[in-house]
Amino acid sequence: CEYRCHGRCVDGIQRRCASVKVNEDATYILRICPEVGLSAQNYKCAECKRLITNKNAWCEPRRCDYTGLYYCPACHWNSRMVLPARVIHNWDYDECVVSRQAKQFLLLMKNKSVLHLEKLNPHLFKFVEELISVKKLREDLLIMKQYLGTCRTAQESRMLRQLEARQHFVENAHMYSLQDLIDINSGALVEYLKKVHSSFSSHIKKECLVCQGKGYICEICDNNEIIFPFDNGVIVCNGCSATLHHLCYTRNTKCPKCARQEARRKQESDDK
Repeated sequence: CEYRCHGRCVDGIQRRCASVKVNEDATYILRICPEVGLSAQNYKCAECKRLITNKNAWCEPRRCDYTGLYYCPACHWNSRMVLPARVIHNWDYDECVVSRQAKQFLLLMKNKSVLHLEKLNPHLFKFVEELISVKKLREDLLIMKQYLGTCRTAQESRMLRQLEARQHFVENAHMYSLQDLIDINSGALVEYLKKVHSSFSSHIKKECLVCQGKGYICEICDNNEIIFPFDNGVIVCNGCSATLHHLCYTRNTKCPKCARQEARRKQESDDK
């Protein structure tokens, strides 16, 4: 956790190592400033247990907006951090004052993908356009991963390493780190994902004949255009995974491949 102190002072440390806490329980407090009050703390600092009072500046109580607890000035330096609870519930990125202990923990947790945003607050995806864009881009990247993961050229050029800084993006489309959310709010993440998306798409659709050969032709309109599951305006059939133009599927209301399979099953049943 990069905590520094004199060797002779080690025995006097009462703070639990933030790194140990992260390794044992990498979860956030997701209530906004869960204050309990000074009396519940017996008017003592939540960390060092020193008596705190409003009568003297040197031992005044300082509230940590992350834990909701009160600390003495030695354990609370009025550091400011973006808090996950305020982001998730209010999409609020204003920095709030936190204790030294909370700051250490939040810094160590910042890049850990532990937030299932759609479960924690699904309403955000109705109001934050950037979240909708990021969700679609991440879903597309997971589909593209299936192409790149079996392509020798892509493996030799290590294309998936473009997502190395955010490894969880090649594992799922729903887990976020606090840094992801901060970058979504600033617009940086959308731009980053668009560049990666463009690079992957260009390889699959234009540069690699092997990947191109894994594309689809819409069976409804018989257009010779090769389409892919990650293209805009296409739909993947839930029954057989066929890829079709969304407009064609809407007009036809039934997947041709599913219809053939159903007819074949019926024929086999009649033959028996």
